[in-house]
Amino acid sequence: MVKNKAIYAVLIGSVMLMSACKKDGFRRRGQWNQTPETTTPVTTEPITTTPAPASSYAVPSDATVLDLGTGSGYLVIDGNTLNIASNTFIRIKAGSYKGITIKNILASTAKPVYIKNVGQVNISEFMSTENITNVIIDGDYTAGLTYGFQFANISYRAITMSGKMSGVVLKSMSFTNVADYTISGNNNNGSGFAYRGTAETRTDGFKILNCSFTNAGSIIFGGSLNKDNGEDSGFFKDVEIANNLFQNSAYVGSVCSFSNVQDYNIHHNVVNNVNTSATNHNGVFMMQGNGLFHENKLTNYQGNAIRMWLYSRGTSPAVSQIYNNICYNTKKYSGFELQGFERYIISGKTTYSNAKVYNNTVGKMNTNKDWEGQLLDLYNTGGTLEYYNNLGYELNTNNSGITNMINNMSDVKITESNNKYSSLYQNAVANLSAFTSLLAGIGSSLQ
Repeated sequence: MVKNKAIYAVLIGSVMLMSACKKDGFRRRGQWNQTPETTTPVTTEPITTTPAPASSYAVPSDATVLDLGTGSGYLVIDGNTLNIASNTFIRIKAGSYKGITIKNILASTAKPVYIKNVGQVNISEFMSTENITNVIIDGDYTAGLTYGFQFANISYRAITMSGKMSGVVLKSMSFTNVADYTISGNNNNGSGFAYRGTAETRTDGFKILNCSFTNAGSIIFGGSLNKDNGEDSGFFKDVEIANNLFQNSAYVGSVCSFSNVQDYNIHHNVVNNVNTSATNHNGVFMMQGNGLFHENKLTNYQGNAIRMWLYSRGTSPAVSQIYNNICYNTKKYSGFELQGFERYIISGKTTYSNAKVYNNTVGKMNTNKDWEGQLLDLYNTGGTLEYYNNLGYELNTNNSGITNMINNMSDVKITESNNKYSSLYQNAVANLSAFTSLLAGIGSSLQ
């Protein structure tokens, strides 16, 4: 039997006074925690519970259900005020909200707190989270709605996250016309939050799944690992970025960037028409640490598909992998980048990462022809590289010609086999839509 609980929605006015400079079409701030805020007096209104519409999600039979929101204004979901415990299922009433604040919810891994949409929930100013763990914010509740939480025409940042956020999932959301960062962390889970070797001082299991980003800013979580100044901050472990669409963002730079991360998994994302007006050296995905990048499709863009700046936690090197990706038509740079830095290597704490690059299909790189446009830009990483079953076509080089499709600026030991290159796409892929390989066993299996 589902337990229903009479509740009240707490509405607050929250006005973010913002001053930031424009850069590459998006505003940026040097310190993420300096955005001043003011609040109006708290107002409370009773909620009239109405039956939820047809849902694609079954509420656990033993969950506590809270129906919140009036369909407008500012909604505050405070775990302290509402006594929200593990195994709570929160449903937000459909409507157009200015802002939603979610805070002080500490659930267990086995019994997370779900926050779902009941119908279409539109947000015009912001969503903020503060000190939440094992909370799944998911817009998949109402049958027929792909993105139950929609952010549109946001003048600053869409989602800002403070404090604890382990086990947090952002899912089935759309973001359109976001002027600054789309999803970002403040300094207490970023550059100002020191890792001390415990789970409490890192963020575990953060996920962004099944979301759409159109003319939107970066997903960005700062931090640093630097032997030179002793910093180890903003550390994330087991990040997953999957099944998202990034499109039509002319100046975004990196659609996703984590500055200190272990065991990330970036997969099954589609990127199209991003950085079409950008000129800086960027990675569409920019990840510092170790992890996997696979089954992603990127077309009509600028920058490396991913810049992997490599290191591993502990004393045994991890294996970072790039595989089964499709990359087509960039203005600048090669398909992928691998690089490591001495500042990442701290005796007894971190070491280098080995790498594998395989089963990728990459074509028409660096049409500007002002830099190498090959399959891989390879710098010194401190580790080894296994490189095989890659398919390239219409690549560019300033050297004597395309050989193994690596722009090699390193002394990395490379083990390579079965890589194929053609100057004409007709000899490599069946067409420039599906990118199906004409060579059995070579290139991406993403179809």
